Amino acid sequence: MLKTLIASIAIAFAAATPAFATIDWQWQFDSAANPASPQIAGGLGATATINVDPIYGTGWHNNDWGLGSATGFWDLGQNGSVVLTIPGFASPSQSLNATLKIVQWVDDFLYYGNLNYLIPGATQVSSTTPNPIETTFFGSWVEYETVWTLLASSDPTVITITGPETGAIFSGITARITVVPEPTTVIAGALLLLPFAASTLRVLRRKTVG
Repeated sequence: MLKTLIASIAIAFAAATPAFATIDWQWQFDSAANPASPQIAGGLGATATINVDPIYGTGWHNNDWGLGSATGFWDLGQNGSVVLTIPGFASPSQSLNATLKIVQWVDDFLYYGNLNYLIPGATQVSSTTPNPIETTFFGSWVEYETVWTLLASSDPTVITITGPETGAIFSGITARITVVPEPTTVIAGALLLLPFAASTLRVLRRKTVG
């Protein structure tokens, strides 16, 4: 009987408690559009503005350089940058966890993958080991991931990603937020279980007495 009660409450709690959710904005840079709109958008109005160094940057390429199988990428040149403007990325009522994933070209000659980030109202929590996506004779496409905590804000989030002096080549960027249920919402879900638990306990007592 006890196992049945525990299992029933667990199922009800799972149904009553709001789930964690992830929302993505993803740029694949499959055209020379600048500002670029995301191919996957978690909300309206997001853009990526690409700032190419006028001397050493060569802009957008449709893989005419033969860098693996990438179909579109930006050569930013020296200290070039990408500025993401994402309305609704931050929550007006609570802090959120945010993840940035950047796919860029690295080699042993010029492109080392060192990036600088500027996100007002955010604190970097962690970064992961670069994840190789495709390796060629000349270099590799690698995904760099960083995790941030965003403070509550109703303003659009502006994320500036700047490459090093030796240059940077980007083929994709994903910005992701993880929406965590607010404590009051979780408590409200738990309160919904009280009548269920009470009625289940009464049924078990009647069966025990009988």
